[in-house]
Amino acid sequence: MKRWHDKRRVGLVVGAVVVLLAVVAAVLVAVRADRTATPTPTPSATPTATSTADITSFAVYFHQGTPDDPRKVVAVPRSVPKTEAVATAALTELLRGPGEAERKAGYWSMFEGETAGDLKSVRVVSGVAYADFLDFRELIPNATSSFGSAALLAELDATLQQFPTVKSTVYSFNGDVAAFYHWLQLTPPSQGEVQDAIGEAKRFLLAVAGMRGVFAGTVRRTGNLAEVTCYPPTPDDVTVPSTGQPTVVTLRRDGGTWSVTGTSAGMIQVDAPHSGDVLTTPFTATGRAHVFEGNVTVRVLTDKGATEIGRGFVTGGGDALRLFTGAITFAPVNGGGGWVLFQEFSAANGDVVLTTAVRVGFGGAQPTVTANG
Repeated sequence: MKRWHDKRRVGLVVGAVVVLLAVVAAVLVAVRADRTATPTPTPSATPTATSTADITSFAVYFHQGTPDDPRKVVAVPRSVPKTEAVATAALTELLRGPGEAERKAGYWSMFEGETAGDLKSVRVVSGVAYADFLDFRELIPNATSSFGSAALLAELDATLQQFPTVKSTVYSFNGDVAAFYHWLQLTPPSQGEVQDAIGEAKRFLLAVAGMRGVFAGTVRRTGNLAEVTCYPPTPDDVTVPSTGQPTVVTLRRDGGTWSVTGTSAGMIQVDAPHSGDVLTTPFTATGRAHVFEGNVTVRVLTDKGATEIGRGFVTGGGDALRLFTGAITFAPVNGGGGWVLFQEFSAANGDVVLTTAVRVGFGGAQPTVTANG
């Protein structure tokens, strides 16, 4: 009788093991299917991060095999210690690239171990995720091809857009949006009011300052104030920015419209005139400059059609920042406003490369004094 009970007990155990193996197999199939499914990067169709008492889980998106479409990515699960900064955690994991077992399974990524730790920050504002990175361009040289750029953006976009709060994305290197997208040979995405500020900054440098071309870089906005860092093209290639020659354009937003309040170039620092000064001719220009052969061109413009009413020159340093001072004359005008531009012109092609612009008013024509007797 005891032997019969032993056999029955053994049979029950074997049956339980068989059932357990079947369940495990079903789970593995489901996990494999989930890992190889191609996600659609919309909040309703992609996984959302989940948290327990100790961990936060989400997906990162890699490529698998040899896709005919570089935008085709697959979800790979990740878990980290519990965090509220889920988007930051997801991009941090993405930049690590696939693990050893995942690479053996055919997963690959534009990101590998060398890019781990290159995420600086992520913030989500009004549905837009802004991700800022250290400059990893030299680590991913193949991203400049049409396939490579599409593959890189697919991994980034899908990883961020799995979260319902993210509707669109903007990327940058050290705060420079234009640098990131220029590297990929793409136009930076529209950012609403920020794009309007960029457009006005570029318009000013082209139409008023007389630059031949303008590349917009870092944009900083605080309330109704904004700063746009801009660069001229290189002398040899108008499609490449000369990032060593930045001009920062400051703007104010009033009534829904951005207007330029001034510009500054680190190599041309102006002490006088001050913004808002009312000038009569002649006036004294002072400051410091470090430009080619020390030559700074000073131009006086009216608001109306950016008409030039005066031009002069001051000399600073050609080897370091050095003081300059000089008297600048201009044709008298009957009031109104305008600009005094302190500019460096390229020795290679004569283009404007740096501009410090000071907003001024004009005091009107001065009366002629005659002596009697």
